[in-house]
Amino acid sequence: MPEHFNNNGDQGNMEVLSAELAAVKAPHKAIVEIESADFVLLGDASRAAMRHYEKELEDLRPLVRDRFARGVATLLVGSCYEFFASDLGLELRPVARRSEFVAGDYFGYRNTEYDLEPVTRNELFVGTSLYGPFLAKNPGYLSDLLIGLGIQPNLDPERLSWIEKIREVSGG
Repeated sequence: MPEHFNNNGDQGNMEVLSAELAAVKAPHKAIVEIESADFVLLGDASRAAMRHYEKELEDLRPLVRDRFARGVATLLVGSCYEFFASDLGLELRPVARRSEFVAGDYFGYRNTEYDLEPVTRNELFVGTSLYGPFLAKNPGYLSDLLIGLGIQPNLDPERLSWIEKIREVSGG
C-alpha cells in the first residue's frame, strides 16, 4: 500500500532506484510479492494507517527478521522502522521528541519520539528514522545497494553535487 506508507515522500526511494537502474539499462519492475522481491521498501505511515494494517504488518515479522539476518536489500522507514525494531534486536524506548537534521555516515531529517539510532544497517538491510528519499540523500548506500543487486553504479556527478549542497545548507 504505497499510498499509505509514504508520509514524507518515502516512495521516492523507488523512483530513485528505478531511475538509477534505467540509467544503466538494467531490466527491472515493481512487484507487490515481498517474498520474491530483490528490494523491499516499507515507508513511514500515519498512526491510523499503522493500526489499519497492523495484521498485515504482524504477518511480515518473520520475513523482516529473515531479511535482516541475511542482510538482504530492504529499507524500513519511520513508523515501519519503529514497528519492526524488536525484530532487528532493538529496544524501542520513548524519549523527548527529536526533530533534527542528522549528518555523518548518513544524512537526512528525522522527527521521532524513540531512542533508535538514525540508521540500523546489516549489509543491504537498512532501518532508518531519516524520512523521505533516503536513497537520493545517501549515495554511498545507494551505490552499495546497486552493487548488491548486481549493477555497476553510475551515479550522476551533478546529482551528487546537489546532495553536497543540500548537506551544506542544512548544516550536515
